[in-house]
Amino acid sequence: MNTYRFDCRSTPDGFTQWACVYDENGTEIRRIDRDVQQETVTQFRVRVGKMLEAEGCVPDENQYCL
Repeated sequence: MNTYRFDCRSTPDGFTQWACVYDENGTEIRRIDRDVQQETVTQFRVRVGKMLEAEGCVPDENQYCL
């Protein structure tokens, strides 16, 4: 079963956040970046979380909460 995890970093260009989808072996198979101009962190997490769960992914057991 595929899992997903949100991650964020502070970069010289500003704060970035993304979601990564991993396969059963822990290999990253997809990355979805947040458009900082279009949505807040919460909006991104809700939208992407619902989208990935609809695709059959589950949150990673080491997922953090904002």
